[in-house]
Amino acid sequence: MKHPPRPAPTDRCAGGPEPDAPDGVEHRQIVYRVLFDRPATAQRLAAVAGACRFVWNEMLDQQAQLYDMARMCGAKPPAPTFFTLGKAFTQLRRVTPWLQAMPYAPVRYTLKYQADAWRRFFRGEAGRPRFKRRGRDSVTIPQDVRIRDGKLWFPKIGWLALRRRGGNPYPDAEPVQAVLKRVNGKWMATVCYAVAAPARPDDGTVTGVDMNVGQVAVSDGCRACIVHAPDSRRLEARVRRYQRRLARQRRGSRRRERTRRRLARTQRRIAQRRRNWQHHVSRSLAGGTVVVEALRTRAMTASARGTVVAPGRHVRQKAGLNRGILATGWGGLRTMLAYKAPRLIAVDPAHTSRTCAVCGHADAASRRSRASFECVACGHADHADLNAARNIRRRGLARLHGEGRSHSATPTTRETDRRLAA
Repeated sequence: MKHPPRPAPTDRCAGGPEPDAPDGVEHRQIVYRVLFDRPATAQRLAAVAGACRFVWNEMLDQQAQLYDMARMCGAKPPAPTFFTLGKAFTQLRRVTPWLQAMPYAPVRYTLKYQADAWRRFFRGEAGRPRFKRRGRDSVTIPQDVRIRDGKLWFPKIGWLALRRRGGNPYPDAEPVQAVLKRVNGKWMATVCYAVAAPARPDDGTVTGVDMNVGQVAVSDGCRACIVHAPDSRRLEARVRRYQRRLARQRRGSRRRERTRRRLARTQRRIAQRRRNWQHHVSRSLAGGTVVVEALRTRAMTASARGTVVAPGRHVRQKAGLNRGILATGWGGLRTMLAYKAPRLIAVDPAHTSRTCAVCGHADAASRRSRASFECVACGHADHADLNAARNIRRRGLARLHGEGRSHSATPTTRETDRRLAA
């Protein structure tokens, strides 16, 4: 079994608040397996997660009624905040005796997620918050996280053993937040640490990366190559087989539940394999400046079904393309490059795949097929993705020199030769 991939660090903890990290400090997330000394401990943790789900659904029902009433009356719907939801939670806790036996901070913090969901909804960034059902249990320790001797302290439950192959890579770092989630019947803990920002020396190279379906094309001026994503066709075929079996089985049956768990386990294996590949690729490219396209993945993977009045065309082909894009994980790879590379530049993706990397002539006819490129002006022939990677790199160089950046680690003559050769 391979080492579990390390989640990509961001400026915020996984699903938690947005702590203001001081200069020179970054947040890193480490995933552990939670082990229980006895079944009663696991049952208590499941009860706390159930309380979080109850509070979420109860508060969501109240806010949904207020929202619908305001819309019916023509008034402006109220925008709930964590403060207003927290006050309502205090009232709910007073009239619910069993809720008083649960840890206060973890249960109350679930309303922080709901307040964020409502804020995204009012901004038009997402749909209305939905009710939670059983099977997707999670609970957050928002602050005062204590980890000692490989154990995590959970309020009103006690110490929970944590296991990770390789141990804790940041033994001296301060834990900021912990999220416990049940995944395929197993409890996992994602701990966010505040660590000192590592030094990222720049070797002076500039690498252009063209992201495609199932592969990425890389060009650094001296060499160019294509890195293929891991072959997951067997696992994907297994997913489709489980999905067909799940559709035939009766709801609520044990066989259907067993099939659902096998399906979730297989999908998790695909995600872990993809994430492991993204870590390897991003680590190999993180020596210098990395240039990528400013792709809008959400817009590119939108459905082509259209409406009843104006139905879409080639819907099945577009759906297959969307699955391929999401399976490659462009966003995850870009996130890893952002914190591993000394500098990440996003350039305009317009016409990078139809512009000749030698003469600069842009023509759609030059792109003969997905893999073939032959310029109609100068006759330059190359792999289409490698040609696009060279164009992306050239645009990144233009951005760098336009900003007055100098590459002291690379000789000037070599950089000039690279710009001409790219």
